[in-house]
Amino acid sequence: MQDGYYLSAYLHIDPLDHLLGTIIRHDQNAALFQKSGRTVKLIRLWELERVTGIKEHYVSFHSAEQAKRVLNELLRPLGLSLRDMVEIWGTPGLQTTDDYHSVQEYRTLSYHSISHLFSAVMADSDLFYNKRILGFAVDGGPDGVVDTRERTEKYFFTGGYINEGRVNLFPAESPGMLWGWAKFYFRMREGTLMALASASTSEIYGERTTGFPVLDGRHDMWESDCIRDLVNRVEQLTDEDAGRLFNGFDPRFSRRENKISMIMKIVQRVSMEVMDANIDRSLQAYSIDPSETYLALAGGFALNCPTNRHLMNKYGFAGFIAPPCVGDSGLSLGMGLYAFHKKLGGEPFDFKLAHAYFGEPDSSLPDILASEAYAPFIERAEPMTEQQAARDIQRSLVLWFDGESEIGPRALGHRSLLGDPRTEESKRLVNEVKQREWWRPVAPIILEEETAAWFETDYPSRFMLHTFKARPDKAPLLPGVLHLDGSARVQSIGRLENPRLYGVIGEFRKQTGVPVICNTSLNDRGEPIVNTIHEALNFALRKGISVAYINGMRIRLRNHGGYAHEGPYPRRIGMSALSDREKEAAWKELNPWDVPRDVLYHYRDPNEQEPAGIYDIRSREDAERLCREVRLVQRHKKLFRTI
Repeated sequence: MQDGYYLSAYLHIDPLDHLLGTIIRHDQNAALFQKSGRTVKLIRLWELERVTGIKEHYVSFHSAEQAKRVLNELLRPLGLSLRDMVEIWGTPGLQTTDDYHSVQEYRTLSYHSISHLFSAVMADSDLFYNKRILGFAVDGGPDGVVDTRERTEKYFFTGGYINEGRVNLFPAESPGMLWGWAKFYFRMREGTLMALASASTSEIYGERTTGFPVLDGRHDMWESDCIRDLVNRVEQLTDEDAGRLFNGFDPRFSRRENKISMIMKIVQRVSMEVMDANIDRSLQAYSIDPSETYLALAGGFALNCPTNRHLMNKYGFAGFIAPPCVGDSGLSLGMGLYAFHKKLGGEPFDFKLAHAYFGEPDSSLPDILASEAYAPFIERAEPMTEQQAARDIQRSLVLWFDGESEIGPRALGHRSLLGDPRTEESKRLVNEVKQREWWRPVAPIILEEETAAWFETDYPSRFMLHTFKARPDKAPLLPGVLHLDGSARVQSIGRLENPRLYGVIGEFRKQTGVPVICNTSLNDRGEPIVNTIHEALNFALRKGISVAYINGMRIRLRNHGGYAHEGPYPRRIGMSALSDREKEAAWKELNPWDVPRDVLYHYRDPNEQEPAGIYDIRSREDAERLCREVRLVQRHKKLFRTI
């Protein structure tokens, strides 16, 4: 392979999907790599939601030209453009070669899932080529954009055993389908459902956990007798059933929250059993000793902290590997790493994801401080000191913005809201500021060397992917960061990866005796994590935050009531490619026979397996046939759900 820059892009381009708003690829992203000899470096990973403001960015591009404009805008601050790329991978319409994927090499396994897997197993090439790794890609299912057969003919989910660089891939099962079903059924995000499962004490008695259909996703979850039976029985529970069918409603929560918690407890238990089965089969098939093997996880389900901790506790793996962007927002990373592995013929190359900070930086603070627009709101700006920062955190919530943004969905100390963990008031303020439910937990950041002294663990959690119980003698000191069951979703932080925040937490320990601070993501309800200083200051001024630490400067804010903006600061890249008149013309060209939108949504939805086949809706015959077949499927589903 030629030395130079390579771009891996997990995007989607289609004019009909752009106009419809159908979700083909969500959490779209792009990764820039630089190859020099046998060394490969990740230069930048862009999560599109950070620059468009569209949460879980799912909007397809209208054209390749629009996608190229956006990518060139992202590359421009680096002094690069698409013309500087040796190759571009991952998105039909943009890719410059078609030899980077796994479609021909693995005829029964999904390329989407293999890409997830490589984002984890190849996160540290030294481990990949010299150790043993057991990995699983577990999410809600593939997208079918590059590998058009993966939703109809291939296993959805992939496991892998890597023995000193020798790769063995095999089908696996995933609990991700269950969480995807719950997300849409209850209209709550998976993280909220995970928190609610452990928050309420309500629990149904005697629930079996066998028979849940999770193997490959080729079914409608609601057609599962187990799920329908569980939901129906929980929905019918009343106070009269307490002590007989369940243990009673937790009075701190609404009836709906209690019932969702009961269902999600079962889903969580099933999830752990599915992952246990994956691992048990693999240990036997490859004669694996867990104590000499690393566990690697990727896919959206790898954000399930209780399961990750359960697997490490139960099997005693030598270590845990996962990128911070374990969900689809990390697919460009995995696609790129798989491409290098394939195109180099399996020959070793050096790569290490040493930290989480591969997002965009923002160095505009000097211009902002000199701007008249912010003069009414900035009382004072001065270089930060660790002593002052630690005191500020003890007084109230503090905005923290530092260097490049972290990648992945969780704040890891570069775009954060920080607070004092020693009081419940910090948790209350965070949930009030972010418009969240009162019971939502706030995560702790702890000095890495102190993790085992404060939490029941013998390994670190660098990317906030594990739930640990606080040690009994420490729990009373940490009410602001513990879940209602005494656990916490911990991030352990080292001096080298985040020296500025590490120093502040060290000073906080000197002043309070506690090497922990509260940490939550810097974003409003329904908004992606902030990406720029303008967005951060907008958040602080709207939310009444008095002190912001930005790239090593302490900014004292004032006159919050005089700030005129009511919503989040606009992100810099828009996705509207057409004017209203152009949209109307495009719609008439694409859909001349006026196929109803609900029929088109069904046809374009990758989760729908029927009707099969390809239709040209510009053909009257195909348009009429599509309408007939979709209506038949819709009537069947409606009838089934009433049974």
